[in-house]
Amino acid sequence: MQNRLRSTPGVNNSMSYQWGVSGPGFEYPTCYRTENRFLTLRAALLIVLALVVFWVALAEPDPATSSVAILTTPLQRGGSTPHVLVATLLLLLGAFDLWCAARQRRVFLQPGQPASLTSELVHQAKGASPGAAWLTQVLASGKVDPGELRGPYRGLLQSLTPRLAAAPVSVQAYLSERLAHLLFGIGLALALALTWLLIKSPPTLALACLLYAALAAALVAHSAWIAKAAPSPLAVVVALVLAATVGLLLGWFAGQLPHIGKLAQLGLPLATTVLLACLLAIEGLAFLAGRATPDLPLAGKPPLAEAQGDIGADPEHLMQEVERELHRYWSDGIPNRRHAWQTSLADADGQAQAGASRFVATVLEETQPMLPADLRDGIPGPVGARRVCLLLLQVLGLLLTLAGGVLFVRLADAHVQDLKAAWTSGASALVLVVAGGYAIRVGHLLWSRVEVESSLLSLGCKAESVQPSKLRLRWSVVRARSVFYLAGQTVAGSRTLLQLSADELAARRSVQQVQAYAERQTATEVARPPVSSFAPARPTVAPAEVRSPTRYCPACGTPVLPRARFCQHCGEQQQR
Repeated sequence: MQNRLRSTPGVNNSMSYQWGVSGPGFEYPTCYRTENRFLTLRAALLIVLALVVFWVALAEPDPATSSVAILTTPLQRGGSTPHVLVATLLLLLGAFDLWCAARQRRVFLQPGQPASLTSELVHQAKGASPGAAWLTQVLASGKVDPGELRGPYRGLLQSLTPRLAAAPVSVQAYLSERLAHLLFGIGLALALALTWLLIKSPPTLALACLLYAALAAALVAHSAWIAKAAPSPLAVVVALVLAATVGLLLGWFAGQLPHIGKLAQLGLPLATTVLLACLLAIEGLAFLAGRATPDLPLAGKPPLAEAQGDIGADPEHLMQEVERELHRYWSDGIPNRRHAWQTSLADADGQAQAGASRFVATVLEETQPMLPADLRDGIPGPVGARRVCLLLLQVLGLLLTLAGGVLFVRLADAHVQDLKAAWTSGASALVLVVAGGYAIRVGHLLWSRVEVESSLLSLGCKAESVQPSKLRLRWSVVRARSVFYLAGQTVAGSRTLLQLSADELAARRSVQQVQAYAERQTATEVARPPVSSFAPARPTVAPAEVRSPTRYCPACGTPVLPRARFCQHCGEQQQR
């Protein structure tokens, strides 16, 4: 089952759900507009740089502009094949960014998004979910206890971001991952500095730097495509110790490896330094964006607006009308999320025989979260310091991409003029281009922030006897505004309540509806005459002697209906 979220040009961008075998889907403008714009700009920049590299690598020199010295002592021009490959790589990266931006113009929701505020029951199940008591307490007090921060690095994260425990679990995991990358990058930078001081041989130093660069790239790739959780502190420490040990051993004992001298020509120490500097800058900005002004949880009691009414109906009819009224709250046909449905109706007969004198029912449901009316024309992006840090990341990604592309152009120009030109800047150019793409995509989770609104329906009913003359029904409707992240996890805790407001008018209307229909059903049931158990059973089939004889069509022999004037098979007129 797949939920779809898209924006249709020229159409009112209000949420519209479709419930069926394909699952619910709702439409509104995508929240990735800013990220898509920067992805498109980077794609255009990469395509332009690729075309320039193609032109520099494949263009023939003009003899009219060649100097006499070059004509008398011509230099050996380099081959164009490596630069054509580089230009092709830039084109592919640009196409990939365009594909990402195009895919995010229509956002596909995962099944179950947005997740429930707490654990829920299966639809139409009876009982109470484990989180029903917590949600009832939140509705009564209007305050959400942030609880304890869990996961790795919780001590350091708590000191750096005191309000992080109240944030959605997606943001907590995001900051844990950023912090792990920062610590790993700092450790690799220290290992690189130590290796640079102790190892003087350029080839072996280049080999050690290649190891550090591969480990940094592997960590980022592992977090981006393999695992969605931050590595544990123990794993980070073990990886750093192994990296420093193996790097120093390679620097001391790898000098005898064949062809190792060619590594010094690739500029790997400089490229590794650039890689670690970019990693620290990008992860630092991403961490600042994640910790800046997290969403504040509820801290006050909402206004109480509870409608009550005395209903002259039996419990069974009352609960039937309650369920019908809850059905009217469904959002575009999507069933409510049930958290509690507890009633003593099933034990009514046993209670009556035992002389019991109580009927109690408790119901707690939440409607499907929808986009609020004030956000249907567009989802606002992050604000304040978080938006500033995210925009700095996007600008940094463009600048790194431009710097890497310019280095590729200069390298291609120098190499096609002279085969002996150094390739020192090639590795650094590749690092800058890749780091530019990572800077633009690292804040993807924070761009996916969406606010939704739902209704929390809480009602209770009690009476002094199992078959009372009056049942006291208590009904409350609370509008809940919450926030979740589309690109985050779909688990309990991935939504945070932002605001609660009571809707007394809706609660009063529901009580009146239930009262009117339940009392009408009870009155109809009482007015209906009882059926005697000694009355003869009405025959379900007419006696054989009353049945009309079977008629056949004289033309085709097909059986004809008793009062038919024409044969339904051949159309021949029948005689009566």
